[in-house]
Amino acid sequence: MAVLEVAEFTALEGKGAEFAAGIARGIEVIRSAEGCLDAQWSRSVENAEEFVLLVRWRTIEDHLQTFRNGPLFPTYRQHITGLFAGQPRVRHYHFD
Repeated sequence: MAVLEVAEFTALEGKGAEFAAGIARGIEVIRSAEGCLDAQWSRSVENAEEFVLLVRWRTIEDHLQTFRNGPLFPTYRQHITGLFAGQPRVRHYHFD
């Protein structure tokens, strides 16, 4: 059973456009990761500083172990580091 990762980000005030550009580049790194089935992101309609990242993984281990502990994670994060406030809220859901 696949797993859906839902990550919610809030861009720093005034950095929404930069964050959008960074996540657009970073998602290409995620898509190349082992176990990634699909990835997309979206910007909130109500608040231009809020974003959601949706990644379908083959297994939760593909996300938490293979990707997060591998060389692609820092490559992905370099595109958005310094552009968002606090830590993203990340949850995982079963996805059939």
